[in-house]
Amino acid sequence: MRKIAFILLLGFLLPPATGSATTLWPELKAYDFCRAYYLEDGGITLIPQDGFYCPEATKTPDGLHIKPGQMFTQFDPARMIMEVYTFKRVDPDEHRGYFHERRYRYKVMRTPQNKLRIIPLNYIDSDDFYLTHWRALEWFDMAIPDVEIHPGEELWRTRP
Repeated sequence: MRKIAFILLLGFLLPPATGSATTLWPELKAYDFCRAYYLEDGGITLIPQDGFYCPEATKTPDGLHIKPGQMFTQFDPARMIMEVYTFKRVDPDEHRGYFHERRYRYKVMRTPQNKLRIIPLNYIDSDDFYLTHWRALEWFDMAIPDVEIHPGEELWRTRP
């Protein structure tokens, strides 16, 4: 009986070896790559954080508009982690947008033409999540405009 109790206790104390389970609201995931977002016109319009890259996005007065099937990347130079997001789909009523996230370590190298090139390294993990159109934290989008918020960066996901 003691052995079973010890194994259960150990299972709760140790961080998971793989996977990316989180207790964060789905809406908090957005703050890793954007300051604000809206599901509209069959896609997502967002105001990106620094380090955001999406050459396929359409520029609008409200931000960047991304359609399902398009990909975008968020770079975190402090941790040398890149998050590659695939925008999968939007519900027909535009209440949820679904995403797939893959995370990698990366390094920056110079090419022979003296240009910087980003080289993906180790795969860290992946996650599937959705964002909701009617979210509880909409008031928070521009509450602190000069501070970047990255609540999805749990320390156990960013260990070397």
